[in-house]
Amino acid sequence: MGYASILALADGTATSDAVLDAAVQLGRKFGAQIEVIHLKPDPSSLVPVVGEGMSGALIEQMIDSMTRMLETRGTQARAAYDRVVVPTGLGATWREVSGPGPENLATAGRFADLTVVTRPAGEDSVTQAALLDAAMFDTGRPVLIVPSGPASAIGENVAIGWNGTAYSSRAVYSALPLLKKAKSVSIVAIGEDDKAAPAAALAGYLARHEVAAAVVRSDGGGAPIGRALLEQAARVGADLLVMGGYGHSRLRQMILGGATRFVLNNATIAVMMAH
Repeated sequence: MGYASILALADGTATSDAVLDAAVQLGRKFGAQIEVIHLKPDPSSLVPVVGEGMSGALIEQMIDSMTRMLETRGTQARAAYDRVVVPTGLGATWREVSGPGPENLATAGRFADLTVVTRPAGEDSVTQAALLDAAMFDTGRPVLIVPSGPASAIGENVAIGWNGTAYSSRAVYSALPLLKKAKSVSIVAIGEDDKAAPAAALAGYLARHEVAAAVVRSDGGGAPIGRALLEQAARVGADLLVMGGYGHSRLRQMILGGATRFVLNNATIAVMMAH
């Protein structure tokens, strides 16, 4: 079991290099084919809805401005691909797709083993959150969310956020190829252990896959679970956090909410999630 196909989203922002660098790292590790996709929405769909007082000339001017911005993003995304991916000599393809971004990403992601996207942040956070939502809920595949800067390593030292749920289990299964190659794996349990699915049982499961994992427990010290999870991940020197993507509705709380939202907003390492 491994990753034979990796989909990487290059959006043309400053985070494109980090996304592509992560895809290259995993592509080298697994000998995977890398598909880099750039999504180009309809400019008119990005113009804010306003009152009747806006003139047709002003609307046209806004659409022209959006068109130029999207063209610039496309050029920057392709430049990132040429700069980060092409020199590696890895098997890789570039594709630009016009139309609704989330729908097109969801379709492409169904034919990849893993989708790599950026962490929603800054002025593009709403668009990036919608794309993360599509990658998480509509592909049936795990998603790797990377911070804004390139990481020196991804998957050498892995922390698993475990609470015994089906989401956690699915995330662990999705991450098995990386766990098998990792130098160290830590199972982080915050608060009371799940009696039906304790962390020790997960360690036993991983052992059957020839993955040696240490259980790290913390009461959280009264901190929110997301914060406690990141603190423990930092304490064990993790460069990747694996956790379930918990959510009951799309974008109701800017993606998922609760501990998962805290992790997405504050993680300085890559995070692999599955829903």
